[in-house]
Amino acid sequence: MLVSFNWLREFVEIDRSVHEIADLLTMGGIEVENVTHVGEGLEKVLTARVDEISLHPSTGSLHLAGINLGGRSEKVVCGAPNLKVGQIVPYAPPGASLPSGLEIAAREIRGVLSPGMICSERELGLGDDQSGILELDSATVPGLPLTSAFPFIDDYILETGVTPNRGDCLSILGTAREVAALTGKEWRLPEMDIREAYGSIHDRMTIEVPDVELCLRYVARKVDGVKIGPSPLDVRLKLIRSGLRPISNVVDATNLILLECGQPLHAFDHGFLEDHKIVVRRSDPGETFVTLDGAERKLPPDALMIRDGKRAVALAGIMGGLNSEISADTTAVLIESACFERFGIRRTAKALGMSTEASFRFERGVDPEGTLWAAHRSAYLIWKLAGGDILSGIIDVYPRRITRPSVRVRAKKVNRFLGTNLTKKEMMTCLNRLKIDAKGMDRETFEATPPSWRWDLDREEDMIEEVARIHGFQRIPISMPSYRSAPDRTRERHIAVRGIAGLMNASGFTEVITMSFVSRREAEEFQTAGDAAPSPLSLINPLTEDQTVMRTSLIPGLLSAMKRNVSFRLEDLKLYEIGMAFLTQSGEELPREELRLAGLATGARYPGLWHFHRGEIDARGKLDAAMLVDFYDVKGALENVLEGLGIGEARYAPSNLPFLHPGASADLLLGNETIGFAGELAPAKAREHDLNARVYIFEILLEPLLIRSRKERVFKPLPRYPYIERDLSFIVEEKVSGDVIKHLISRLGHDIIASVVLFDLYRGESIPPGHQSVAYRIRYQSEDRTLTDEEAQEVHSRIVDALEKEVGARMRE
Repeated sequence: MLVSFNWLREFVEIDRSVHEIADLLTMGGIEVENVTHVGEGLEKVLTARVDEISLHPSTGSLHLAGINLGGRSEKVVCGAPNLKVGQIVPYAPPGASLPSGLEIAAREIRGVLSPGMICSERELGLGDDQSGILELDSATVPGLPLTSAFPFIDDYILETGVTPNRGDCLSILGTAREVAALTGKEWRLPEMDIREAYGSIHDRMTIEVPDVELCLRYVARKVDGVKIGPSPLDVRLKLIRSGLRPISNVVDATNLILLECGQPLHAFDHGFLEDHKIVVRRSDPGETFVTLDGAERKLPPDALMIRDGKRAVALAGIMGGLNSEISADTTAVLIESACFERFGIRRTAKALGMSTEASFRFERGVDPEGTLWAAHRSAYLIWKLAGGDILSGIIDVYPRRITRPSVRVRAKKVNRFLGTNLTKKEMMTCLNRLKIDAKGMDRETFEATPPSWRWDLDREEDMIEEVARIHGFQRIPISMPSYRSAPDRTRERHIAVRGIAGLMNASGFTEVITMSFVSRREAEEFQTAGDAAPSPLSLINPLTEDQTVMRTSLIPGLLSAMKRNVSFRLEDLKLYEIGMAFLTQSGEELPREELRLAGLATGARYPGLWHFHRGEIDARGKLDAAMLVDFYDVKGALENVLEGLGIGEARYAPSNLPFLHPGASADLLLGNETIGFAGELAPAKAREHDLNARVYIFEILLEPLLIRSRKERVFKPLPRYPYIERDLSFIVEEKVSGDVIKHLISRLGHDIIASVVLFDLYRGESIPPGHQSVAYRIRYQSEDRTLTDEEAQEVHSRIVDALEKEVGARMRE
């Protein structure tokens, strides 16, 4: 909000400097981000009256203006098209310096010496108009310094950062209320002398408000016989310095009120209103409307519209319509001053992608009791600026009076929260300065009722904050809060999670953080529960159409990160994320949050450095398949995590998840519980995501691992006795997993088997269809003695028998 210091002084007595007021507002919670001095450097510019005009002797496009400066006169060369005898104009004599940096000196122009220049609005830094010279008030005395004749020109602009809950401060009046409360002064409203003409508005206008839920109050006044024209300099300057563009005297009057008291207004050309009627109701399905900016907009459902007897004429609280705007031919004006329901205005503005000065204020809440004053004030200003007659009477549709709830405030709680020792009377005085009606209830309690413009005050804590602001944050003593210390039980978990991140980094993966919001399709396509999976948790107010639900898996975020990197030709990727997935629970309002680890690998196994052998590149520019990442890269990364956490009982089983390749995927089991999966993204799924390379993914639950992880590592002595190795080579059906075979071997000889390693796997010629040849190397070793060949062979033979009986293995010579 841009606040004119001169304008502020019209509403409250100020006996401090602008910078002191800026500091006071900032300490009071209304941050002043910047203070700018405007209108400076015009002290040498004088007011002058044009007494005569003659043609330039050398050209017909220039004139010689004889100007009267009070005690002397000058002849100045001027080319402005609007130069007229009798005008009062700004004159910059030699030696003056304009805001643009131009130094004025006597200059010869086409053979005639011109001692200075007559200035335009833009040359003086008072606006953007440079079509002609600036014409001043005809009653101005010539020969005065411009800043003396018009003191409002020299001003300071305070740029305030108003928080969303303080919509009442989006005006000069609202800021004046704050200054008054902080300085102990009284704020005031401008005086008005409204002279109503013969004729009643009730005879010429009817107002109907069927949608009272969205239109809380609607006030109308009418001014006839107006004459449209430009506003005077002081009005234009107030608008320009507040960030608004002057348009015409009638429109400028409504914008001036918006800035002055925070009440958005709209002026209709009464001649364009069919049946002399206003109806406030919601939009029709599929309805379109052309707003003042000329854009045709398809209206969302339940958009509140202002209509006449036959059609829509304004988008309530946002923008007027092109079919009823004020034009140069307007002679009768209907003034609208309303209080619209703020959330309805916000929904419509967001749906249409619009934000206007009006909607910005309505969304934050306007004063329902201020609409009537604003209507009177606008009628008065329009009459003052554009002439005409103010019709007697008003139309005020206010079906249910809006009142603010009273709040019970306990003095002890105020002092406990603030660390102060204020009396109840001092607290009530602070609130009364804000026009909060504070009345004592008993010795320690009082009741506080906020004024109609403070929508943000409805709790005891809100009142405590107001006491602190007016008392002064800087006056509250600094002290350390008392608290009970307790051990940080979250640190142990945090260390464990960061330890997992370190293990993934050591495996060559890079950590990423992705959004917790995804599209509904992405949330549903990577759920592991299939048809039994609960529906994803929907967001009430999603950021975009692609972020409408909470994620049920981390995989969609990793795929999005991959696609973005691939678009920048970064095709060799190993990414992982540790984060929460959100699963809805039947009968519960809040979702179940699961901490998960997910990873993705694609492209080359090794980086393109000189000491890494990446294999040959074929004619298509592709790497040797043996040098690309595969299932065992992601499986190896998972095994590093399991080993780092000290978990040895995990095993793998074939996976049947629909988004994984059936021949290159597995579920990870801990005991009998499935805690995750790893595998190649199914080719059909990869094509759906426009991925040309093979992609390997995994996702596991971390909570079961953190529960079973070993908190302490126990040193295991190095083996003292030699080992014996035996190889087993046999043919078995392809459906028998290596994990099943490994656990069978380990179970039969757990006391002396140190390791079981699969070192060969073959499918092809000489192997029956549906079968595979596998070879395992078994290491036998005892911790307390040297094994004999006979002991090792006895266990080895038992293993062979068990493999033949339980999995149908056929030994190879």
